[in-house]
Amino acid sequence: MKAPKFPSYDEAVNRKKKKTKNLLSKEEWQALEDERKQKERDKGKRFANHRKKDVTIAFRTNQKDRELIFKKIAMSGLSRQEYMTNAILNAPIKVFATRNVIDNCKNELKEILSELKRVKQYGELDAGYRHELKMITEIIEAAIQEKSL
Repeated sequence: MKAPKFPSYDEAVNRKKKKTKNLLSKEEWQALEDERKQKERDKGKRFANHRKKDVTIAFRTNQKDRELIFKKIAMSGLSRQEYMTNAILNAPIKVFATRNVIDNCKNELKEILSELKRVKQYGELDAGYRHELKMITEIIEAAIQEKSL
């Protein structure tokens, strides 16, 4: 049995590399890369109103109320989550003016007053304070209407 012939140093160093044929042109490769990047960006974007939903809200109810709620959800054509979110966020505020509610409104109004004083100097009201002010106004109006009834 003969020993295998090893290439000389010059043959090993100066060996011409075989040219490999490119499977894709540069443009095709770039198009595939762009498509992959777009898929990565779109990952998880299944809904048009793409919001991060990482909090669970749960409550207990009796069987009759549960059946009534699920009938309303079925008639609406919305998913449970969409129906509950819309129902809660768009429902009119019904206030029972307890001492605790009044104290909370006072505290919020004090914070808003300090913000309004700052705005007077700089001319810009934070969106969070505007939303809180609107909610407190609705609560106070509902409490006044309830008191007048």
